[in-house]
Amino acid sequence: MKKLIEDLTTLVGVSSREDQVIQYMLQAFQKVSSNIQIDKLGNLICHFPSGKKNAKKAMIFGHMDEIGFVIRQIEKDGFLRVDRVGGVHVQILPGTRVNILGSKGNVPGIIGIKSHHFMKPIEKNNLPTIESLYVDIGASSAQHARQLGVEIGQFICFQSNFVELADGLISNKSMDNRVACAILIELANRLGQTKEKLNWDVYLVACVQEEVNIRGILPAVRRIQPDISIGIDVTPACDTPELKGFTPVELGKGPAFTFYNFHGRGTLAGVMPDERLLQTLIKTAKENQISYQREVAIGVITENAYILFEEHGIPVASLSVPTRYTHTPVETVSVQDVEQVVKVLYPFLTQLDEDSSFGKDHLLR
Repeated sequence: MKKLIEDLTTLVGVSSREDQVIQYMLQAFQKVSSNIQIDKLGNLICHFPSGKKNAKKAMIFGHMDEIGFVIRQIEKDGFLRVDRVGGVHVQILPGTRVNILGSKGNVPGIIGIKSHHFMKPIEKNNLPTIESLYVDIGASSAQHARQLGVEIGQFICFQSNFVELADGLISNKSMDNRVACAILIELANRLGQTKEKLNWDVYLVACVQEEVNIRGILPAVRRIQPDISIGIDVTPACDTPELKGFTPVELGKGPAFTFYNFHGRGTLAGVMPDERLLQTLIKTAKENQISYQREVAIGVITENAYILFEEHGIPVASLSVPTRYTHTPVETVSVQDVEQVVKVLYPFLTQLDEDSSFGKDHLLR
């Protein structure tokens, strides 16, 4: 799993530019399934049919895209002004290494800021804004920058720097949400060997454009029309000095089951998981002796916030991988936590009965 995550986080996949990740996921899925589709947005669907007539459909998903930047202006002296693609953590950006996805290949750059030596006292205590920062690619003019293949509208990603820490922790850019991509690949490998065990059709969806509009998966949802939707994403771990006590979620204690999340800044949306689906997942974790955590995450949102309103209403649930330093180039996770998501979802999928039912429509029966 560790090598798989390293490979995936090394890839470039800023929102709407997920092609490298799509190709990687496609090759992995093709080893175990011939039922694969890619829609016009880039959502990748890997279908494991049960072989049963009118089988119910379970959809497991995770997004491929990562946060980044887009070039807004090329200054006369060759420096680049940028805007954020997704919720980049601006406070940590000065001195960060990036790659511009130029027309002639990747162009390395560094995010610059006024020299500390020449800052006024009041400036030293001010947080940077995206407007005050710039990218230095070594170009001496706008013409020089363009000769390097750099142009307005091109995307920028953090440079990859995979690091192994103590106690099974690993760090790199785009753990959000390449850990979910790794989980989908591992699930596909297992399902490809045990298709006869399925009573439900299973759809694994590696989706796009979550970091920008959260809704990139919707064309795939409308194509599949699932009976249940289970999302995999990261969630902030609150085991570092500045966050201790905010939630009980920690690294190394297993995946977190989301009981409620809400993002009140602009999107005004959140997830209220289906109680029966959530409790069935928890029961599966207990039966398989998998450590798990419970979370209420304010300020967090996933695609399930919109999926649950599709069709006639879709029961949803979310499993989260605890992650330190989210939306930075050093997102940090426990390999064990990632592996345990697979150990929950695989038996859940294979133990679904033909009569298994979720949602509230059973109240009419």
